[in-house]
Amino acid sequence: MVMFNQQHAFHCFVLAALLLLPRCLFAEVLVVTGANSPSITVSRNQVSDLFTGKVAFLPGGATAVPVDQPESNPLREEFYSKVSNKSVAQVKACWAKLYFTGRGVPPREGAGSDDVKKMVNSMPGAIGYIERASLDGSVKIIFVAQ
Repeated sequence: MVMFNQQHAFHCFVLAALLLLPRCLFAEVLVVTGANSPSITVSRNQVSDLFTGKVAFLPGGATAVPVDQPESNPLREEFYSKVSNKSVAQVKACWAKLYFTGRGVPPREGAGSDDVKKMVNSMPGAIGYIERASLDGSVKIIFVAQ
């Protein structure tokens, strides 16, 4: 007969809790552009600045068109946390201020990673973010948010 002690029970609880966490908490967030877009690389700060309205141009001078995941997608919260150390609510407040003062328009919103990939391929200067599991040949990685 196997006896469970408190330490064994604790380890089982931790393992069960980890298995129940949403997969996006472990997702690698990729910032992407269309496969036929000019090759660029961007830093974490540049990505943050583009998606929070601090800058409107990509390296090289092209007008940036940031594309967000839907607000209901947990990947959006993870992305902003990783690149700007802000919550979605904080970023939304920044955009509201910029929008109402006429200094910016919030990122376009895709319906999910497949839609984001289509959008970055159909608009010059568009960049978006997806989880690694959605990566395919239709996009190229310009930054990995970790």
